Amino acid sequence: MEAARFLERDFNQCFAQMRHYDGQIWDIRKFTLTAYTVLLGVAIGLYQYSETKEFDLTPASVVILAVGTLFGLFMFSLTVRNRVYFVVVARYINEHRQLFLRDDPLGFKNTVHMYTDPSQPPFFSWLSSQTCLSIVIAILNSVLLATLMFMGLGGSERRLSATVVVFLLFLFVQVILAVYYTIFSRAEVCQRSRSGKV
Repeated sequence: MEAARFLERDFNQCFAQMRHYDGQIWDIRKFTLTAYTVLLGVAIGLYQYSETKEFDLTPASVVILAVGTLFGLFMFSLTVRNRVYFVVVARYINEHRQLFLRDDPLGFKNTVHMYTDPSQPPFFSWLSSQTCLSIVIAILNSVLLATLMFMGLGGSERRLSATVVVFLLFLFVQVILAVYYTIFSRAEVCQRSRSGKV
């Protein structure tokens, strides 16, 4: 009976932890959207001021955008990492359910098919709202870097094409790194579970 009580407590704590990770991802979204709006607004404002006045504030805009891009990369990596934490805890909860529901206790059939598969959810899924949020942050990071490139190139003829290339390339790199990291994390979790190591 003590083992059952332990599993009950563990299930409740893990459910709270899963909600924490999900909530943290959405808090990151709210914070980053505000930060991006402020950073872009200030940088573009300084740049436009420099275009109309003789005092050049473009270097300040460039520094703001560079710092914003680094900050955005940190937020992006934090969101991707929290997705991994979320999935590990969600799979553990599913394993708990599977244990207790496999023999139809008290005639309970789980007709709504509440999750009991410990191999789900996937670490990376295009349909996940958390993945979509990560991609939105990656897009915003790419906007910051592309704006930085646009301002940095000044009056160059190829400024627009270089900006578009930088935007697409940086977005691609971030998404590929997120996919790679989540796939690597899945392999790491599976290896740990087979070896029994935490």
